Amino acid sequence: MSAERLADLLARQMPQDVAARAQSLLKLQAALDRVLTAPLVGHVRVQTFEGGVLSLACASGAIASRLRHDTDAMILALGKLGLPVVKVRSIVDPALLARYVPPVDKPGLPTAALDGLSQLNASIEEGPLKDALTRLLRHHAPDCRG
Repeated sequence: MSAERLADLLARQMPQDVAARAQSLLKLQAALDRVLTAPLVGHVRVQTFEGGVLSLACASGAIASRLRHDTDAMILALGKLGLPVVKVRSIVDPALLARYVPPVDKPGLPTAALDGLSQLNASIEEGPLKDALTRLLRHHAPDCRG
């Protein structure tokens, strides 16, 4: 089931005013994402929009600072989209940060591949490719000196 279909299903189960409010916030978030600078997109979320005051949650203090720097341009751009924003309030909400995902333990290169790269490294002349192959071989097989 797609996210849109799930959202529609949930909207049908909600009271009408709650569903309408959620839809308006989703539209406002989409408009905000269009006017934000690239480093901010995905790190700023709409919380409320009442009386011309747009309340936003930022993933970090650095994002909030950057947002404050871009606030005037953002208000103008949102106004051009028909959103009468007068003031922007922002808070830091670390819950917006991406969750830590432990690194996946990847298997090393197969022995046959290392042997082939070692033979290639021995047969080519000095230069950037040989240097790169030597580093690769040292990384994957510390006992191999290329």
